Amino acid sequence: GVMVIDIGGGTTDIAVFTNGSICYTASLPLGGNQLTSDIAIGLRTPVTAAEKIKKQYGCAMISLIGQNDTIEVPSVGGRPPRVLSRQILGEIIEPRMEEILELVKRELYKSGFHDQVVSGVVLTGGSSLMPGVEELAESVFEMQARSGIPQHVGGLLDIVKSPIYATGVGLLITGGQQFGSARQLNSNDNKLFYKLFSRMKSWFAEFF
Repeated sequence: GVMVIDIGGGTTDIAVFTNGSICYTASLPLGGNQLTSDIAIGLRTPVTAAEKIKKQYGCAMISLIGQNDTIEVPSVGGRPPRVLSRQILGEIIEPRMEEILELVKRELYKSGFHDQVVSGVVLTGGSSLMPGVEELAESVFEMQARSGIPQHVGGLLDIVKSPIYATGVGLLITGGQQFGSARQLNSNDNKLFYKLFSRMKSWFAEFF
C-alpha cells in the first residue's frame, strides 16, 4: 500500500491505496496558504512578497539551510527592504509543515490502514516542491517519501512533469480510460488535451 499526500493551497488531501484501490481519503484545512500567511506575519512583509519568498527561498528543514544564507525581505509601510538569515525563514516554515504532516499521520492511524502503507508516501501539490519536504516527511512517517511525477503522458511532458500537476493528470487519464480514449490522451496533437492543460496551467498558476 501507499499513501498520497496532496499539499495544495488551502487544503492537504490524503488518499491511501492498497491492492490497487483507494481505501481511505481525508482532507485537512491546512496547506500552502498557511505557510504564506506565517511568513508574512513572521517576517512582517506583504502577503504577495511572502508568497515569492516561499517559492524562491523556502525550505522545510532548517538543517538543510546554510548558516550564511540570506534573503532580502520587502518591508511594509514604504520602509526599505531588509536582509535576513534564511534560517529565520526555515524556523517559520518547518514547524508549520511538520504540523501538517503530523496531522496527516494522525489521519493515517485513524484510518486503520497504517500497517498496510509499506511502499511509503508520495507527495504531490505545489508545496511539495519545496526543498526539505521529502526529508521531513520521511522523518515524520519513518518511511520512504518521494515526489509524485506524472508518468506515461505525451505531448505536454515539459509542462506537466511536476508534482503540481500530478492530481490533474491522474484525473484526466482516468477519465479518458473510462470513456475509452486513453490512447488519445497520449497523442501529441490532441487539441482537447492541450486546451484542458492550458486551462489547468493557468488555474495552478493562480493558486500555487
